Amino acid sequence: MATEIIYFLGIVFLSCSMIDASRGHGAHRTLLQVGGGGGPAVFNVMKYGAVANDKTDNVDAFRAAWADACKKSTTQAKLLIPAGTFRAGPTMFAGPCTSPSPITIEVEGTVKATTDLSEYVSPEWFTIQDIHGLVLTGKGVFDGQGAVTWPLNDCKKTKGNCAPLPASLKFFKVNDSIVRDITSLNSMYFHYHIHGCSNVTFTNLTITAPGNSPNTDGMHISTSDRITVTDSTIGTGDDCISIGHSTLNISIHRITCGPGHGISVGSLGKRPDEQSVNGITVTNCTFVNTTNGARIKTWIGTHPAEAKNIVYEDIILDGVQNPIVIDQSYGSKKKRAPSTSVWKISDVHFRKIRGTTVSNVAVSLQCSSKNPCEGVEVADVDLAYAGRPGNTTFVSSCLNAKATFGGKLNPPAC
Repeated sequence: MATEIIYFLGIVFLSCSMIDASRGHGAHRTLLQVGGGGGPAVFNVMKYGAVANDKTDNVDAFRAAWADACKKSTTQAKLLIPAGTFRAGPTMFAGPCTSPSPITIEVEGTVKATTDLSEYVSPEWFTIQDIHGLVLTGKGVFDGQGAVTWPLNDCKKTKGNCAPLPASLKFFKVNDSIVRDITSLNSMYFHYHIHGCSNVTFTNLTITAPGNSPNTDGMHISTSDRITVTDSTIGTGDDCISIGHSTLNISIHRITCGPGHGISVGSLGKRPDEQSVNGITVTNCTFVNTTNGARIKTWIGTHPAEAKNIVYEDIILDGVQNPIVIDQSYGSKKKRAPSTSVWKISDVHFRKIRGTTVSNVAVSLQCSSKNPCEGVEVADVDLAYAGRPGNTTFVSSCLNAKATFGGKLNPPAC
């Protein structure tokens, strides 16, 4: 359930330090911040020396404004990035904040990433961490300028021998928060990376990168619970949303996905410390020209765990290559060999899925011989084949899957 944000009334006057733009990043002076009209105190990055010229690195100004908003405000605070184009290198907005919750980051302009990878000591561009009660909002854009760096680190071309590029927006230990109305453009790696978070809602987002951009997942969620993603448009070169290990109670609704690799649970089981996934719901979503639709994928793995209680329902497909997929041989060089994955998949429901596919195998349930899938339901799947003319085969394929089929089925059951 989304967190309801309530602002307290009042006018607040407080003293904050400000970077003097005329003297560089080292000079400070006293500034009176006013939060009028019953709203929060506003900390405008321009008053801390930020320059909207698409050239100046504004990291110091952003950090100074955040420090005052988070640590010095005695009332609710808002960090404002106004209209304009601001360049910034690696930036961290870290708590815990002493200002009353919620704290707001409002982005109305465009923030562009520095593309010199030597400036990034860790694979993140903007990191927001250790905050209870955050509102990230505005009509602004985070532009990762990924086209400059994608050719430098394509994991497909290097057969996985690559380090990740910086994710655009990393949320770490952010709880009871909401992110809305933000646009993420051309991330170098993941657009959003959600890790160690609880009770966060992402809504009305626009996430965009070309279909051939490598590893630009719209959102990757791991080690988190009660994450909701709704009413957003996502088109990338990888999964629109990928749900990683150690996740609980993830709700995804009313997403338009494409281009991209669909909405995936996984991949799971690549590393031995990965824990189970439980309670994933994907409903009322539309996939347009994606390589996959509803997908669950596990590696062979060495440490057993589970992926269970997963629902894909009320899904519309338009020209999707692989509409319904369970793949327990993900990452394996022996694709045709039966999976021996140590992960257990159970209580999975694919319901009310309709539209068109360009694949003659519309339902593919390829499960582990060591841990056959159990409790898999395929019901009311009505797909029309829109692939190459003359291909008369249109089937479902099942291996080591204890599945039940019901309702209208096109293609027919295994």
